[in-house]
Amino acid sequence: MARKKVNRNSEVWREDALEAVRTLRSGGVIVHATDTVWGIACDATNEDAVMKLRTIKGKKSDSPILVLVADEGLIEKHISDVPDAAWDLFEHNDRPTTVIMPGGKNVTPSILGEGNSLGMRLVKDVWTTFVSRGLGRPLASSSANLSGSPTPIDFNSIDNSIIKGADFVSSHRRSDNSHSKPSFIASFDSAGRFKILRS
Repeated sequence: MARKKVNRNSEVWREDALEAVRTLRSGGVIVHATDTVWGIACDATNEDAVMKLRTIKGKKSDSPILVLVADEGLIEKHISDVPDAAWDLFEHNDRPTTVIMPGGKNVTPSILGEGNSLGMRLVKDVWTTFVSRGLGRPLASSSANLSGSPTPIDFNSIDNSIIKGADFVSSHRRSDNSHSKPSFIASFDSAGRFKILRS
């Protein structure tokens, strides 16, 4: 009887992702490849973790931070009333899409924008999906650069102070030199009208 072939690459990224989940659950900050650019993230419900993320980036205390989620249920849990058009954007846009909606809830208030708005991205890449589901809460996420500096185009472009400040730095896709683009961004108001902020 033939032995089942083990996918070593799968084992490697899963162990990496599990360590990320453990770090997030303990209130830590991680650096990882997202479905767009390299990012820095923490548990969006943990204010101490969010403050640490801001400190590492030099990000203002009153600036909004978007969240990454892997499942539609988390969108409904953290937005009071999701517009139908927002669901259409999440489902049909062929690129990573961040949707800013009013009525953000069940996250630390410091990441919310004007009118309690919350930016959310429904991620589809396997690593971030695994980590989001493992944590069971949204990931507060920002690009892995110092505030005011260019967004890193790959792992090697990340400022060393970001790497040193994080509690865990993912090894997944470090050697990937493809230059990913930031997400498409649309914003909804309380009347359900939306505008495109970044295409």
